[in-house]
Amino acid sequence: MEGSSTKDKDICEFADAQDLIVITKDADFRNSYLINNTPKKLVRIKLGNLANSTLIKVISENLNFIKRLNSQGSFMIELDQVSSKFIIK
Repeated sequence: MEGSSTKDKDICEFADAQDLIVITKDADFRNSYLINNTPKKLVRIKLGNLANSTLIKVISENLNFIKRLNSQGSFMIELDQVSSKFIIK
């Protein structure tokens, strides 16, 4: 990995190989999930600029659901200010 210059493809490959969840604000990962089914597990945060404490709170509030999905294979969750969207493949 190359820190902040690591390519999205490399992040997806690493996450899939290690059975990890990618948590991101980047729409490119959403597109990759929908088109290429990678990363296999994705949480996309659509909350704009926010404090780290708010980000931690949002993830914490959804953590139990994310844990349940984690055992079911491929999924994408989008968290935004209005509603949460879930896609399970």
